[in-house]
Amino acid sequence: MWLPDAMEGPTPVSALIHAATMVTAGVFLIIRISPLFEQTPTVLILVVLMGSLTAFFTSTIGLAQSDLKKVIAYSTCSQLGYMVMICGFSHYNSSLFHLINHGFFKALLFLSAGSIIHAVSNEQDFRKMGGLRFVLPLSFTCIVIGSASLMGLPFLTGFYSKDLILELMYGEFYLSFALWLGLGAASLTAFYSFRLAYYTFLEYNQSSFKGFKKAHEGSWNLITPLLILTVLSVLGGYSLEFFILKDVFPVMLPDINKSLPLIISITAAGLAIL
Repeated sequence: MWLPDAMEGPTPVSALIHAATMVTAGVFLIIRISPLFEQTPTVLILVVLMGSLTAFFTSTIGLAQSDLKKVIAYSTCSQLGYMVMICGFSHYNSSLFHLINHGFFKALLFLSAGSIIHAVSNEQDFRKMGGLRFVLPLSFTCIVIGSASLMGLPFLTGFYSKDLILELMYGEFYLSFALWLGLGAASLTAFYSFRLAYYTFLEYNQSSFKGFKKAHEGSWNLITPLLILTVLSVLGGYSLEFFILKDVFPVMLPDINKSLPLIISITAAGLAIL
């Protein structure tokens, strides 16, 4: 529970914590001591249970947040659940792959949120924003790309690892609860991601006209990291796939099963906008 409370810090620090360092330490520890886990199948089942429940439960909390950074923070908790869950199925390299990919689009989302907060005089409640697509087009583009990658839409970085995690769970029928919790978490992730984007950029302006008029994109030193992370959020997964997943072959599925996470995510995003 310290994770959402850490949002009180500066946004670049939040991006570092959530994308790279403290948050991922637990997942990295599980991957490093995987030989011990492999000797204890009962513990692996417990790992699957904890990971799947975390992925789903924290997604439900994300639905109820109205702070830009807290929504993104709870999405981190949810993605960590995916990483832990797939470790329980002994696919440690897939967990590591998602950990790395997650760093790209999560850092993009946090720094884009920082750009928005900077532009609107340190306001973090997105219900008090709206209409910012006209004055912050770059931040709007970055949030949409980061959210789409977080959802796992095809050919973005998140797709190559998140979709793979859900696909690898199809063959494990005795732990099918993890698959359904994972799919549920995917739908909620899409819902709260586009809820955030809609309130911030597409809704009618809810702030004072004076504050709206003063909103502006940051200078080059704020924009440059966003551009770099946007490229990585689009191309990173495809570039790294061949290095990390040499020995992973996704299970062969009928088309409808393979498309199920995509259908669920797009439906939930549409419901959020509706």
